[in-house]
Amino acid sequence: MMHSPDLERVAHVIADNVVSAVIRDPQSPLRDTPSAREAAATAIMVEVLRILPTEDSDRLAQACNRGLGELMITEASGPVVTAVNPGDGSVTMRQG
Repeated sequence: MMHSPDLERVAHVIADNVVSAVIRDPQSPLRDTPSAREAAATAIMVEVLRILPTEDSDRLAQACNRGLGELMITEASGPVVTAVNPGDGSVTMRQG
């Protein structure tokens, strides 16, 4: 399925925000590996694009968590996305 550049931009912003939040965790496997950060961002973008367009913060958060989970980036105690602001792509995280 082809996505509009606007939807891809939104998914990219959300994915970048999630990855930026995850790497703040001192034990994050993404901290020192740029290729892992890129893979995580891509996995999140794919999941987010599957549900766009949507304004549902919970659905966006679930999509982000599926993307992280695909690469096993987060463990049970790791950071998870709890909310995504569909307007600006900002994310709210918590420890799992």
